[in-house]
Amino acid sequence: MTAQIVRYLSLSTNLYAGCSLGVPKKIIVIGGTGHFGGRICRRLLGEASAEIVVTSRDVTRSESLVGELQQEKPAALVSAATLDQSSEEFETDLEKLEPDIVIHTAGPYQGQSYRVARACIESGSHYIDLADGREFVQSFSSLHEEAQRCGVLLVSGASTLPGLSSAVIDHLRDRFDAIHAIEMSIAPAHRTPRGAGTAKAVLSYCGRPFKVLENGVWVTRYGWQNLRTERYPQLGLRFGGACDVPDLGLLPEYVPTAKTVTFHAALEAKWEQFALWKMGWITRLHIVHTWDRFVPVFRWLSDRLIRFGSETGGMQVRLLGIGKDQRAKTVTWNLTARQNHGPEIPCTPALILARKLVADQIAERGAMPCLGMITLSEFDTEVSDLDIDWTIDEASDA
Repeated sequence: MTAQIVRYLSLSTNLYAGCSLGVPKKIIVIGGTGHFGGRICRRLLGEASAEIVVTSRDVTRSESLVGELQQEKPAALVSAATLDQSSEEFETDLEKLEPDIVIHTAGPYQGQSYRVARACIESGSHYIDLADGREFVQSFSSLHEEAQRCGVLLVSGASTLPGLSSAVIDHLRDRFDAIHAIEMSIAPAHRTPRGAGTAKAVLSYCGRPFKVLENGVWVTRYGWQNLRTERYPQLGLRFGGACDVPDLGLLPEYVPTAKTVTFHAALEAKWEQFALWKMGWITRLHIVHTWDRFVPVFRWLSDRLIRFGSETGGMQVRLLGIGKDQRAKTVTWNLTARQNHGPEIPCTPALILARKLVADQIAERGAMPCLGMITLSEFDTEVSDLDIDWTIDEASDA
């Protein structure tokens, strides 16, 4: 630990000196050529005070993307590097890059260790991930004391859930005297490309049991089952299946009055939704233990059928409870993303936090889930150049 502290003090001194001279902060994007990593690299090009390092296991892929980015913005500071979190040399390779901020986008996070986050503590770097694994995000605070001692900020789940969902709740909670239920759902556009990590995450909990708080009681639900209808203003009616996400465990503590917290994913293609529902039953009947080996087939089929759908997706957060006037109240936040801009949404909380860290606007240190760390106004600003908008519908009992 003494060596770590000495290393951190040395890095801090260098960073402080560098900042005073206007040296850009170095942002390492792990999985920088992936489904979300590439989007993050592209959107950070406009950050004048940052140097972007695109990393992947295959440096030729990183170099190819860097070439594209340099054509788009010749003045941008962007470079390529090889970085493989499964390599024995990962910690050494990361430290050699001298990161100020690491954005970890290489999922799936289900079953993944905290190796990357710990390496950031060792190198004196801030850390942000887009994790959607429930256990990964819920237990992330176990690194809090170590991160505090080394003076770094580690944030997990800087994505749609719980990063954006908690921002929506914070924006709406003042309309209530008490929130009793939180019902969330996502409706992705059918033409959204499926990255390998996303596909693995989707199938990882198919038919698997998990706990959900409903009416004050923790009940067991199964992945992609518990079907219900979800209606979106511009998407119409869809069927949604239950998914195991970090919010199911985090929000009951974040909103202590909530007795129900649910999350469903509503796919545009009904055949796809019901296929996952049937696959869940196959798992529950112990016919197929895991769907991991079917991921390539799942992606192959999705790629060939992707044209049979729209480029419009949505998200919904519905709060139910007692309003300030002591009447039952329901407030629904509806987001619509067109032109296939939906995949930009999971990247946005991480982008907001990265920009804040570059500008030295976050004093907090330690390790924590992304709860209440961004505002809905900040989200709105970050996506202002995209075809994304949201509305709020409010209803009270007479």
